[in-house]
Amino acid sequence: MNILITGADGFLGKNLIERLVKMDGVNIMHYSLGTSDLLLEKNLKECDFLFHFAAVHRPKENEEFYKVNDDFFGWILQKLEEAGNNCPVVFTSSIQATDNNDYGRSKLIAEKMLRRHAEKTGAKAIIYRLLNIFGKWATPNHHSVVATFCYQINRDLPIVISNREIEMRFYYIDDVINDFLRQIEGKTSPDADGIYRLPEEKIYHITLGELADTFYGFRACQKNGTPPDRSTDLKDKLYVTYQSYAK
Repeated sequence: MNILITGADGFLGKNLIERLVKMDGVNIMHYSLGTSDLLLEKNLKECDFLFHFAAVHRPKENEEFYKVNDDFFGWILQKLEEAGNNCPVVFTSSIQATDNNDYGRSKLIAEKMLRRHAEKTGAKAIIYRLLNIFGKWATPNHHSVVATFCYQINRDLPIVISNREIEMRFYYIDDVINDFLRQIEGKTSPDADGIYRLPEEKIYHITLGELADTFYGFRACQKNGTPPDRSTDLKDKLYVTYQSYAK
């Protein structure tokens, strides 16, 4: 099976590829910044499954949301149609798709584009509205507070917390990748609205203050040579993530 991943060098792409390389019968096709359009067009003709992760989250200008999240995705769907390739397409949208901001609007436009593509070609449209995700290889000081805290606290650098009581809701990267892999096997179904989400039990809740305190606790254990507190599933996954950002 030829599996094409756009945004292959990003957080989701790296973690998915790590799992796919261990699977038999899978040929991974990469697209990231610097990949030629000719190679991408060739891969779009030949792929059996597409994971579209390429996106912008914090551009310098709001117009980039629409240029990358919509125009580029529209070009990809057009090339699939021209090639007569009706492969399944996984698109990573966001819970912000219903919010009144440029990022959310760009994601909602892309969702509608994929649905039209599916109606026209018979391709399976797999739309995920994702929460924030934590885990290894997320970029610190970008769009992941967990990555930022892990990176900064590992290096005894300061962090900024606007409100310790703000509750964060997260998915863990391995849980997300597990769900993606089930898509390849055809073993998961959408919610009633046609959108894919991870089940409620895969959502982790923690306040910003608790998150920071947890990582400061891990740092103290590093310095003291004492075992960290990994007594809950969340703390265990946060510790694994924290360790991945160690110097």
